[in-house]
Amino acid sequence: MKPKPGSGRTGGIGVICLISLQLLAGYSAGAESRSGNPADDKPAISRQESLAISEKNYAPLRLAREEIEVMHAKAAEAARNLWPNFSAKGEYTKGAEIEELGTPGFEEKSYGLQLSHTLFKGGGIWAAYQQADANLLISRFKYQKVRQDMIYRVTEAYWNLARTQADLSDCQRGREALKQYDRMAKKLYRNGVIDKRQLLATESQLNQSEYQYESARIECEKFLWEWTAALGLDNPPDRRPPQSVPFQKLEIKLNECLPTALAGHPEILMQEAALQASGYELKVRNSADWPKLELNGFYGRSGGAYQSETLELNEDYNITVKLTQTLAWNTLEISGFDQKTSPKLGQSTRTEARTATAALGFMDGYKAAAEKREAGLNRREAEFKLKQAQESVAAGVREAFYNYRKALIQIKNAELDLDLSRKGLAINKINLRDSRATIDDVAKSRNELANAGIALREAKVFYLISRAALDRAIGKPGKYEVGE
Repeated sequence: MKPKPGSGRTGGIGVICLISLQLLAGYSAGAESRSGNPADDKPAISRQESLAISEKNYAPLRLAREEIEVMHAKAAEAARNLWPNFSAKGEYTKGAEIEELGTPGFEEKSYGLQLSHTLFKGGGIWAAYQQADANLLISRFKYQKVRQDMIYRVTEAYWNLARTQADLSDCQRGREALKQYDRMAKKLYRNGVIDKRQLLATESQLNQSEYQYESARIECEKFLWEWTAALGLDNPPDRRPPQSVPFQKLEIKLNECLPTALAGHPEILMQEAALQASGYELKVRNSADWPKLELNGFYGRSGGAYQSETLELNEDYNITVKLTQTLAWNTLEISGFDQKTSPKLGQSTRTEARTATAALGFMDGYKAAAEKREAGLNRREAEFKLKQAQESVAAGVREAFYNYRKALIQIKNAELDLDLSRKGLAINKINLRDSRATIDDVAKSRNELANAGIALREAKVFYLISRAALDRAIGKPGKYEVGE
């Protein structure tokens, strides 16, 4: 029958345990110097470097930049429509002589400048330009929002990877330490110093450390690929984030965050610009109720002559003025046309003509009426979305702020747990020499210390991510950033 601890062999147990503790202390010192970072031989990549990589590769950000370019082109086109459209026109015709038919050869020339312009449209042209300018502003605010989302995504993945890398290293050191405890427990059991229960308890602690290591390894691989995806890459970079997690406490007040967010968050600014754009759209549609005055014209020189004649170019012009007015569901069009042309082939005199035309289109105003109603609906939707955005931003700020406060509490509790775990391990090591603790008590304390260190690091990363979430919530990236 194997003797129990403290049953007449206390001195032997103490000597054996003291030797084991010295061996473990020497091993742990060597193990603590090793790291689990797969890129130890290369300098760590900073968060700013990660953001720079993502900014080049992040597809939504690239699309947002392209959208700005498109909106800028549309704004330029709307601005061009404020001015007359000019175009140069030229024609040249040379007819060949056909002797069999007795048809002489001839030559015709014409050149000049064409003009078209809407002189008045009830303010619709100017409103269309303002609408295009507002749409350009929307695309810029959208770019800011997408970029802030990118910053948060990269920051979250960066710190999670840094945490899991350090956790993996801690778990690896803890596993190796528990292996030593297990080997020592088996040796003590063979020598009859401890019983089967203590041996099995020590093995159980080793199994827990193995499970923790495997879980940390899987989690580290998971966040490595999340970080890679956030960078917009297909394969992970050669460099990795550092294993150290910084902590810098800042005093942040909710009554400062809310006004900042409501005044400058990209989502709110985007919806405010959308509300302006919908107002301009409504003006464009309502301009259909006003008279529309258009001017088209041509001025130049033209002429034609047979081969036997001298070609002379004379003044040529035409001008058209058109007035369009909506009458209920109908449309009235009145136009005046004046032209003066030089003689054509076979003519000896100039042609001058003035024409007045009037036309009334019946029941052709449904489209304009429907567009006005649609613009009014868009306006009301924009008002609702602005209010919704303000409420959503305010709720997001409150949630991020409370997570920030929660993270501070978690850090404080985790620091207390870590301190207690360190003291507990030290006490159990001392008690082991005096046979007041067993080898499985020391193994359990070692696992508790590893778990406490992981919990503290997790709390610090949650704090960093909460700060990044608060930056995004108020729309000011980097405002509450922690130095690396």
